[in-house]
Amino acid sequence: MIAKRSSRLAYNGSMKNRSCSHAQGKNLRKVAFWSSVVIISVIFSACRHGSAPSGRTFAKLSEQQRITSPNGRFDAVLVTDAYGPAAGGGVDSDVYIVEKGSPIRARPGSEIFSADPMTGAQLVWKRDHLLEIHYDIANIHRFRNVWGLYEIENVGSTGERDFEIEIQLMPVSDSSALTLDGSFRHPGYR
Repeated sequence: MIAKRSSRLAYNGSMKNRSCSHAQGKNLRKVAFWSSVVIISVIFSACRHGSAPSGRTFAKLSEQQRITSPNGRFDAVLVTDAYGPAAGGGVDSDVYIVEKGSPIRARPGSEIFSADPMTGAQLVWKRDHLLEIHYDIANIHRFRNVWGLYEIENVGSTGERDFEIEIQLMPVSDSSALTLDGSFRHPGYR
């Protein structure tokens, strides 16, 4: 009789352990399910609203110059963008073309010009399809000489409503990056 009683206790004890394990497994599955729901929601939300790498909008304070094209459709905008820590960082001078009055929504590759350092910067529209970038010193690390409306809006399936602008660099002197002996020019030094 004593043997039966101890086996019954052992049996009931192992049943309790199995019930506990089953409940823990159920809770673990619930946590995994809801974690997956949250992760998927975050991913879809980022895709729908745009994630950080797709671009950012510059504050008006970063604009150094905004000049409207002769036809009144576009603005050429020079912005400065500080990067890195105070020691070892720098300031990029970037030029963008946007629709008149629009904020600058910077996406990778959307700038037409980028330099660090840059001094004496001035944007000049010569005509509807020609923008000049004037400068004294510039260590240019990105530049392209053509911009198209297709970059900011739908211009039709065959590009029938496209509008292109040529960009020309206009250094003030014949040595905008290097001195006559081949060393780099630095802002504040002649």
